[in-house]
Amino acid sequence: MRLSKKSILLGVLLALLLVGGGVVWRVGFHNRGLNRDFDPARLAASETRMWQAYYTRNHTDLAMEMAALLREQMGVSLWTAREIIEPMARGAMIFAGDREGRREAEVLSELETAYARLGEAAGEDWDPRAAARAELAWWAARRTPGQDSPDQVGTLIANLYALLYGGTNAEIQQAGILRAQAAALRDAGGPNADWPAVERLLNASYAALRRGVGR
Repeated sequence: MRLSKKSILLGVLLALLLVGGGVVWRVGFHNRGLNRDFDPARLAASETRMWQAYYTRNHTDLAMEMAALLREQMGVSLWTAREIIEPMARGAMIFAGDREGRREAEVLSELETAYARLGEAAGEDWDPRAAARAELAWWAARRTPGQDSPDQVGTLIANLYALLYGGTNAEIQQAGILRAQAAALRDAGGPNADWPAVERLLNASYAALRRGVGR
């Protein structure tokens, strides 16, 4: 299934505005800082719902789950999550339509903005340009024959984790590979993917990541 790039972006941003307008008064503007003791099951369930929302074109749920992931894993407020998701969504939409890689600089600029905002909100001093390049690297690998195996993509996801959490180990590497396996299973099934199996892989991935960053 291919959605219009413009419709996805506008839908996500509209949903974020609706969500933010309705509940931001309850969650406030407080950023708690990077959360190293996140709940793997909560993250796995939220990411699974986010992927399902993509296939059903439910932009409101897509935006809400994206925000929930950021809040649980990175400790940001709902308002800050919206500010991060906006450039991330723009970068993703540019990337989706740029099969020749001619607009890489634009994608990186949007991702760098997202990671700069995220780092500031999470209280981390990572290099937003390096994080943007690490994010784009695994996006690109997933659609490049010969570079798209779960092991290859998972290693690149783990590289991003290493930048965000300040180091790596076997658990963090495993977390990246398991998440790539979940994404591959999702892609293979599309809207009819084995969602319970996808969620189990994501749960295992986030559990490994929590063990890894807690060392």
